[in-house]
Amino acid sequence: MEADPEQPGGPAIGGSAAEAAHAVEAWFAAQPELEVERVGGAGWLTVLRGERKRTIPVHLEVGTHTLVLQSFFLRAPDEDEAGVFRFLLQRNLRTYVCRFALDDTGDILLVGVLPLHAVTTAEVDRLLGQVLQAADDAFNVALRMGFASYIEREQAWREKVGAGRNPIS
Repeated sequence: MEADPEQPGGPAIGGSAAEAAHAVEAWFAAQPELEVERVGGAGWLTVLRGERKRTIPVHLEVGTHTLVLQSFFLRAPDEDEAGVFRFLLQRNLRTYVCRFALDDTGDILLVGVLPLHAVTTAEVDRLLGQVLQAADDAFNVALRMGFASYIEREQAWREKVGAGRNPIS
């Protein structure tokens, strides 16, 4: 069943890669404040701006059957790995499509996958909004847990040189 193009979900999407790419392009076209770079014939790179995690890089790619989103969240924790992973796995219970995951080096990503038939401008908006919210909401806690010793050393240095406190502490 095709959606009505006049409805809020955007143009009717039948499930092809070309139609999904069109929906992604339409979403970016409606976001003039975002810089976007095309990567190959089926990918896009952009950076979302958060309040706590100030830069949230996002890569979207249309594949044969799915739209895949990947966003770098945090480098591999220096300490309390189990605590950081537990916190983020619990956060996964609150998200719609995006999930925290690890890459081969232990860095933490946000990933999301939509089947092509579900890709509309509204779903792209929901997906990127969720990445922004999930990254922004979890960043300070994960950073404090995974890099507590480094943050303490930096704060001691800041006090020693008379610099203001880092807001992450």
